[in-house]
This record gives sequence, structure tokens and C-alpha cells, in this order.
Amino acid sequence: MESKKGKRRSILINPRFQWTLVGYATGVSALLPGVIYLLISYGFDQFVRVGTELGLPPDHVYFEFLRMQEGTFKQVILAIAILVGLILILGGLFVSHKIAGPIYRMQKELNLMSSSEPVKLHEIHFRRGDFFPELAESFNRLVKSSKERRENE
Repeated sequence: MESKKGKRRSILINPRFQWTLVGYATGVSALLPGVIYLLISYGFDQFVRVGTELGLPPDHVYFEFLRMQEGTFKQVILAIAILVGLILILGGLFVSHKIAGPIYRMQKELNLMSSSEPVKLHEIHFRRGDFFPELAESFNRLVKSSKERRENE
């Protein structure tokens, strides 16, 4: 049996599912900064409109101040969007791994059990921290119940 130390961990167990989950999370994370960006742009356009209506010349310090502030706000939004995007991508991969892992493990073990002649059921164990531990528990109750029935026959 291969030791845990020698096992190579795979980041993508079910790439289609995992990338879909990460894609949705990233899309949602891009939507919020995009909306905030548009709102800030609209707000600064309103400030420029007010300055123009007051008859301020285009080179007035007021307009220079607005340009500087708008640039700073947009840089902050971009930095936050990148940070949140990275966190969601990494978090999405981690969470999707904890979802796809048990399903992969269950499928692998069921295929192994069904390929033996006669079919030999055995308990399944997931990694600590994986989602759906109740799935393994339910299957293990089935295995135990099946063994008890065979012993009583």
C-alpha cells in the first residue's frame, strides 16, 4: 500500500464541475466591482457636470482634483477586484475539491467493488474535512447490513 507521504494530490478531480464552480464564483465576483466602477464613474461625471454648470474653467483645480480622485478610486476598485477574484478562484478550487473528492472516491470504490466476482462490498472512508461524510456513513451501514444478512442466512 502506498504511503500518504508518497501520494500525489490532484487539484482537479472533476475539472468540468470544478471549473464551472470557479467560473460562476469569478463571474459574480467581477459583477460587483463592475457595478461599483460604473456607479463611481457616474458620480464623478455628475461632479464634473456641477463644476461645468458653475462656469469653472476646464483647467480649474476642482477638475484636477476630481480626475485624481476618480483615478484613485478606480485603482482601488481594480486592486480589490483582483484580490477578491484570486481568493474566490483559490477558495472555489478548495471547496470544489472537497465536493468532487468524495464523489470521485465513491465512484472509484463502487467500480472496484462491482468488478470483483462475486461482488465484494467493503466500507468506504472519505478524507477528514470532505463534504458529504453522511454519504459514506450511509453506504457503510448498507455494507454492514448486507454482511449481517449473509451471515444470518
